[in-house]
Amino acid sequence: MKPNIIAYATIAMLVLSMPACVKATGTTPTSQSPSLNTPVNPPGELAIVGTHASVGADGTYRVVGMIVNNSSTVLSSIELTVEIMDESGDSLLKDENGNSKPNVIIYPLLYTLAPGEISPFEYSFDTTNGIPASYNVKIAGQQTGNANRATLESEKVQLVDDGSGWFYLTGELVNKGSQWAHINSLAGGVLDDSNNLLSANWTSTYTTELAPAGDVLGRDRTPFEINFPNPNGSTQWKLYWDADVADSVTDYPIEVKVTNLYFDQYGSAHLIGWMTNNSDQPLDSLVIAGLHSADGTVLDSGYAYVPVPMKPGAPVPFSVLEFGSVNSNPNQASLVSNASAQPDPWFTSPPTFEFVDLTATDETVQKNGATWTFNGEVTNSSGKDLSGATVVVMVMDSQNKLVAMEYTSIPPTGVAFVAGETNNYSVSVLLDPAADPTGITTITLVVGDVK
Repeated sequence: MKPNIIAYATIAMLVLSMPACVKATGTTPTSQSPSLNTPVNPPGELAIVGTHASVGADGTYRVVGMIVNNSSTVLSSIELTVEIMDESGDSLLKDENGNSKPNVIIYPLLYTLAPGEISPFEYSFDTTNGIPASYNVKIAGQQTGNANRATLESEKVQLVDDGSGWFYLTGELVNKGSQWAHINSLAGGVLDDSNNLLSANWTSTYTTELAPAGDVLGRDRTPFEINFPNPNGSTQWKLYWDADVADSVTDYPIEVKVTNLYFDQYGSAHLIGWMTNNSDQPLDSLVIAGLHSADGTVLDSGYAYVPVPMKPGAPVPFSVLEFGSVNSNPNQASLVSNASAQPDPWFTSPPTFEFVDLTATDETVQKNGATWTFNGEVTNSSGKDLSGATVVVMVMDSQNKLVAMEYTSIPPTGVAFVAGETNNYSVSVLLDPAADPTGITTITLVVGDVK
């Protein structure tokens, strides 16, 4: 599987017409009001603008700001240093041994900046280690990079306060170009009326590779969800993305079908469906899901890997559960009208290991309302040592439609799940509390990974 390079975000944005600097300092106010800086330095440099520090409702001290590439060169591997000081000017930062250290190295939320592009940055400090009185942010280093920007637009965006001190920024990114686009990273935040960044974060919840504009399967767009602390008072949102034209995309023929969408007894959304591999080789893949209101607004987004490799011509069930916005906000959950799901070509590839089919035996089902717990045994009958096995439980309604699924892993008891060994499993499935249990059937699938 390809590594997730989303961990640092990269984005193409408008150039801010504000003065630049190479150093930002600030004094932290005693209240939770912001501390803002826009130091002035000559243009033509990599520069820090609009820094801000405040203590959030959770007691965390956060330093945020933006870094802008005012040079004529594409820059990447940008490093910043952050100093956090007490009232005496002494550093509050500690190393892993608890000793004082002068600063920490952080990175912008976007990895590469073309000329004129901007990235937010953010650093969080636990105030149980001391109450900061001031901070200092400096540029520590950068390297030249490469960029061949794709053309994206955002649509169907909303910013929602969850009532617990967090904002959720959701929407769609749409590829408007005639070639595939690769989204290296995505971030978002809120700004004040002077365009100073007050809060920001990055996300990995989006489809990395988007088909050219007008794709008949709708793969030219992706839902996204970004969450970050609510700085109180500002609802002026901003998106930052780094997206390049993708010169080489392996577009495997995969079909995704949503079969059920429901909320369990705890108020969490479940998006259930099949991912079918129409290629001639086994594949692993990732599904990106979106929850939408009746007018098309994106209310939330989540993702999940398919639990086991897909055989050629065969479907594998999936369940997306991690929907941060609607699961935290009943008002948003009540607006959910429909859902979308799509594979991510960047995270679709042949498995790196051999896999074998196994069989579940002596399975029992304990039914406690809408919670069904499946217990059973799996014997390694493959004749090979395994690094582990995955048990997938599928629940079908009276029309044989997939309505729920869940899975668990069986780790080896020693260095391997050896040939002939038997291990137990337990899988709990949270069903739709409103569903009719009449005629429900279940299927249990077991796949082992050859060591």
